[in-house]
Amino acid sequence: MARPVQHNLVLDDADALQVRARELTAYWIERAREITGASARRLPVPEVRFDLRGRSAGQAVFARRTRRCHIRLNATLLASHPREMLDETVPHEVAHVAIYRLYGRRAKPHGAEWKALMQAFGVDASPCHALPAEPTRQLKRYRYACGCDEPAWLTSIRHKRAQAGTDYVCRMCGTKLKFDDAG
Repeated sequence: MARPVQHNLVLDDADALQVRARELTAYWIERAREITGASARRLPVPEVRFDLRGRSAGQAVFARRTRRCHIRLNATLLASHPREMLDETVPHEVAHVAIYRLYGRRAKPHGAEWKALMQAFGVDASPCHALPAEPTRQLKRYRYACGCDEPAWLTSIRHKRAQAGTDYVCRMCGTKLKFDDAG
C-alpha cells in the first residue's frame, strides 16, 4: 500500500480535516495489518472522536472487557496544526491501538513493539508532540484545615462538593477537613 498522498485540503475546513483524520486512521490500520499480518477481525478500524481538550494531541482509549478501542483527537489542535496532527498524531495513536490489540497490556505504551511499528510506518517514534497548545483550565484552590499544622488545598470542584455535604479527610492525619475561610 502506498504512502498516503499529500493533503490537498482547505486547512480551515474542520469537517474536511475530521474526514481526512478518519481516512488516515483506516489507512494506518491497513498498514499495521500488512506489517504485522493481523486480520481485519483482529485489528478493526477504531472509531475516531474529536472530543479531546487541553494539551494532549491524541489519545488511544482501550476497553479491557470488550477489547474495543477508539481514538480521541484534539479538534482545536487539528484545526490549528492539521499537517502535524494528520502526519504524526494519527499514526502515533493508530500504533497504540494496533499494539494493544495485538499484545494486550503486556506491551508498554511507548515500548519496543510500538517503536518498531512506528519505524515500519516511517513516522518519528516520539512519545510527545511539540505543538503549542492552550493550557488546560486552572482551577481556583481553597484552603482547608485539619488536625495537622499543614493546610490542605481543594480545587473549586471539590470545594463545591464539600460545601454541598461531601466529607473529605486529610491524607496525613485522617481527620475531616474544614473550610478555612481566613485563607
